[in-house]
Amino acid sequence: LDIEMDLFAFEAKSVAVEHPDGEFHLVGFADHEFNTNIYLMLQRAFEFDEQDVELGMDTYHVEWCGQESSRYGGISQFVLKPNGAEITFVPDTAETLDGMGRLSIFFQLAPSEYLALREALNRIFEGSGCLLVADA
Repeated sequence: LDIEMDLFAFEAKSVAVEHPDGEFHLVGFADHEFNTNIYLMLQRAFEFDEQDVELGMDTYHVEWCGQESSRYGGISQFVLKPNGAEITFVPDTAETLDGMGRLSIFFQLAPSEYLALREALNRIFEGSGCLLVADA
C-alpha cells in the first residue's frame, strides 16, 4: 500500500541550536531569522518525569509552523546531510501536518555549526532510531 504523500521543501536561512534554561534541547529550521513564516522546531527535555512517560511525552516534540501542527514523536526517518535534511513523517503525523509526508530543508552552515546541529539532533532523537547522518 503506497500512499502518495506530499513533499514540501524550503530553504532555512536560520538554523538554531539552543538549550533554553538548560532544560531541553531545541533545534529550529526557519525561512528567516525574524518574521518567520515557515519553520520546523524539534525539542526534547533533558529529563522526563512519570507523567511524561504516561502521556507518551517522553520523546522528541515536533512543531511545524505553529502550535496547531505539533506532536510528540512521529518522524520515521531524519536524514541529516551537510547542506540539508530529508525528513519522512509517519502517516498519522502527515495527517496532522496537512498531508505533508516528507520535508526537505536546505541550509548552509559552517563546519562548526553543522557539528553543533548534528550533536543536538543526536540528543533529540536518542533512542528513536530515526536519525541517519550522511556526511559524505
